[in-house]
Amino acid sequence: MKNNKGYHIIILFCLCFLAVANVNAQSDWQIPLEANEKLSPFLFDDDMVLEGRVAYENSCTSCHGTPGQDNFTPMSPPPGDPASEQFQAQSDGSVFYKIKTGRGTMPKFAEAFADDELWNIVAYIRSFNENYKQELPNMEGVIIPEYAMKLSFDENVDKLVVKVFAEELPQPEVSVSAYVMGTFGKHLLGKAQTNELGIAYVDVDPTLPGDEEGRVNVMVKATKGFARAKAEEHMVMAKPTELHSAIEGRHIWSTDRMAPIWLKITFFISVFGVWFALLFIVFGLRNIKKAGEEA
Repeated sequence: MKNNKGYHIIILFCLCFLAVANVNAQSDWQIPLEANEKLSPFLFDDDMVLEGRVAYENSCTSCHGTPGQDNFTPMSPPPGDPASEQFQAQSDGSVFYKIKTGRGTMPKFAEAFADDELWNIVAYIRSFNENYKQELPNMEGVIIPEYAMKLSFDENVDKLVVKVFAEELPQPEVSVSAYVMGTFGKHLLGKAQTNELGIAYVDVDPTLPGDEEGRVNVMVKATKGFARAKAEEHMVMAKPTELHSAIEGRHIWSTDRMAPIWLKITFFISVFGVWFALLFIVFGLRNIKKAGEEA
């Protein structure tokens, strides 16, 4: 009995030690000064917020919940609601650093997302703070180029070709994101970076459905630091698709052309029959009312 009691005490001690170690591991973050003061090299805009929302919902919601709903997962310590005042009090650099490096139960996303994608998440988090004003780095003496783009499709290799220029000079190392615009939003086609000739190649799925001519609405963004540009074109780069009614051909009454004559006659007789019955009831009620007044 004594041996069992001592064994239980040792187990309890170990559990307490692990609990304390976990709490200590999750205590106040020690953010390096340089990381804390780090500013985004991108201007937070609607596109960044939208892309950050997608990344957040895929990777962060499971622990932090929906911003503003205070429905984060109960943990020790709690991950917190990104829309809360305490969370929003952090600097942009601090939020970026924590997402990128992680610690303890907080995953490390450095390998899952590129830096620009991490800043997208920060932009999305800041969208819940109506008093937030983005602090920009010192841009004195910095010239932000104005990009122009030319889009084309190489059907031989199924690639969207994006050429990025500034004052007619090719721009290397520019991040390019291509999207297909649809009824319910935009679908990411792919991402690439321009080479020394200012050209980026984005793979296009050969089975991508288009209209009857194989056209799709393409939107391309080019970004490098605070320099950015957007271009939209209706391009032939997809599989031609003949659009049909969702019920056409499934029933004999799906189109007037396919309906047999007996069905058309039945339809019109039914319509006239309903109207005749309604008129009969109206006149009948009128006669009843008149008869009551005469009595």
